[in-house]
Amino acid sequence: MKIETHQCGSLTKRGNITPSKVIKDRMERTDLVLKFFHKLKPEELSMYVSHFKDKLHEIIGDYKFDINAFDWDFLREGMEMIQNFQDLEKAVFLWICKTLKLPNNYNSEQGEIELMYFDWIKSGERLSYHRVKTFVELYGEEIGTEIYKQIIPDIIKELKSRYKREQPDDPKSQTILVSNKRSIESWCRIGLVDFAFCIFDDHKIVYRFDSCLTPEALKDFNDPDVAYLASCYIGDAPEWNKDKIIHMRRTQTLHHEDFCDEMYWNNFVHPNAEQPSLEFTKNIGKKDE
Repeated sequence: MKIETHQCGSLTKRGNITPSKVIKDRMERTDLVLKFFHKLKPEELSMYVSHFKDKLHEIIGDYKFDINAFDWDFLREGMEMIQNFQDLEKAVFLWICKTLKLPNNYNSEQGEIELMYFDWIKSGERLSYHRVKTFVELYGEEIGTEIYKQIIPDIIKELKSRYKREQPDDPKSQTILVSNKRSIESWCRIGLVDFAFCIFDDHKIVYRFDSCLTPEALKDFNDPDVAYLASCYIGDAPEWNKDKIIHMRRTQTLHHEDFCDEMYWNNFVHPNAEQPSLEFTKNIGKKDE
């Protein structure tokens, strides 16, 4: 076994980010929610859009940003629904610009600019929170939660079709080592998490996350159930691991507990691998281990 700990979490790290790509990504996810909610309850989409738009307007307030500073052909490419509701589309755009704290004179032709990574995280996680909270406010917690859970499988399927990766001829040859190295470099670069991990072998690893910018971005809502649903639930839905070589499982997250445990494993090498105990994961990398 190999064990490491990393203290990388930071609320203040900055780096080069391309705002147009961030805005497009956040709008795409909103578009998918609209698309699959419309599939589920077509007669109620306008009600959802109106409530969601009003929620964003409360936050936007008198904030303004020149919408012509961006290439809207690029932003709308691949969208199916959101452009049909231009008031909502504009509200989402302004909300993201405000959350990213874009300079007033920014133009998308400038490309990358230095922004706070925590604001980048907020622009995704908090927008997702407001999308899910809209369901809860319209339908009540039980029904609203169930509606969102019903559209998640379609969203996962759509995302997999868009970002499909080439798979090796021999699935047992795919290890977690390269992805682990890549993840650590990315997490530490943006200050995403404080974490420890234990590599059991080339095909199985468990992480303990002691802090993470995702729950940090949502904690002031004091609404852990909706926060979890809006951010981490997608990875816990059964459809997430379907047709994948490397599977992921966790039993708790930082939305509700002191740490998050995430295990990744090659399911062809370790079919339905057993999750380490929470006690084991809690003690990874500690001196008295």
